Amino acid sequence: MRPEIEPQTLNAFVDGELDALSQRAIEERMARDDRLRAEVTALRQLRQNVRNLADYHVAPKALRQRIESMVPVSAPLSTRWSVGKGIVQHWFDWRPMLVSFAAMSLAVLTLNLTWWGLSPNDRLREEVVASHVRSTLSQHLVDVASADRHKVKPWLSLKLNFSPPMPESLLPGSVFLGGRVDYLDGRPVAALVYQQGEHVVNSFVWPTPAADSAILFSAERGYQIAHWSRAGMSHWVISDVNREEFSAIARAIEMFRSEP
Repeated sequence: MRPEIEPQTLNAFVDGELDALSQRAIEERMARDDRLRAEVTALRQLRQNVRNLADYHVAPKALRQRIESMVPVSAPLSTRWSVGKGIVQHWFDWRPMLVSFAAMSLAVLTLNLTWWGLSPNDRLREEVVASHVRSTLSQHLVDVASADRHKVKPWLSLKLNFSPPMPESLLPGSVFLGGRVDYLDGRPVAALVYQQGEHVVNSFVWPTPAADSAILFSAERGYQIAHWSRAGMSHWVISDVNREEFSAIARAIEMFRSEP
């Protein structure tokens, strides 16, 4: 059995940063290893999503002003030029590292400001979308693969200390794939996974003290989302099926009454 490839090496392979020999070795291994090929495909898709969806920002003018302020105004012109030249040369020597660090810091700051500017429900919606995308890209849809809820439900109940309502079928043609433990709203939750045609449906469930509420529908980044509270359980459902089909799926889940 060949050793696992380190995540750093795999990321470097996807970014084209390995030497030709190492790059070729991984390509040959991918041809024989379905799991490795799936991991690389997921990483490439994630890389493409970041390129397509990430926000880009121009560096602030304060950066130039700060560099200029490092040159003493009272110094002779020749001295100022010498100092300035040294600073510029030093800047260019370190530019690749500084640019990477600045870009990463700016991205983190932007994400944090955007995140904390959202309402609790909006933040939770973002978490639901991220979890759904992560589960489909990583090929980790379920921890327990079974169409029988009497096998899936006890496993989830043991892991989560609550028993989620679990319909096995939503609409004609839907298939219950199983369940997994996920993490939303600062706590572990049950994720029930269905397949509707070629589309994946994630239904997240966890206990809540909130009163019963009607279904609220929304759309985010091409995904249909619904959430509501019923009988002490919070429900969030997400998929990329069309709006009419998704509405029927959400209402089928809402109308289900849990059986012992």
